[in-house]
Parts: sequence; structure tokens; C-alpha cells
Amino acid sequence: MANVKNLRTGFTGELDDASGIATRAKQAAGYVRDEVGAVARNAQDHPSATSTALLVFGAAAFVAGYLIGSASGEAATRRSYW
Repeated sequence: MANVKNLRTGFTGELDDASGIATRAKQAAGYVRDEVGAVARNAQDHPSATSTALLVFGAAAFVAGYLIGSASGEAATRRSYW
């Protein structure tokens, strides 16, 4: 028999088990979807700030790539031919 308190509030079913992996994955996907929507709305509201942030990030990535690439090359050896 159902709990009388739950019947008074309109609840007549059983509670879902929210401890499963599938349930948590759906919750995480919902949170990610909400955050992506917030970022997209913010980017639409502030296009100049978004483009500036992307430009700075791109420049930093270029500099980091250049430094990593130049550090991983062979060391310049000085040869004396005389």
C-alpha cells in the first residue's frame, strides 16, 4: 500500500532509483547541455569579448607550439672547419 502522506500530495508511484550509472550520466549530460547553452548565449550577447578571448587563446597556443617545437629540435652544433 502507498504511503498516506504521499497520496495527499498527489504522488502515487514509486521513487526512481537515482544511484545508477545511466541516471548519473543523463544528469551530467543535462548539466553540460545547460552550460553550453549559457556559453552560447553569452557569446551572442558579447561578440567582441568572445572574439578577443579567442584571439588571445589562439596567440597563446601559437607561442606555446612555437616554443615546444623549437625546444624539441636538435641542438645546433658549432663546427669548426679550420
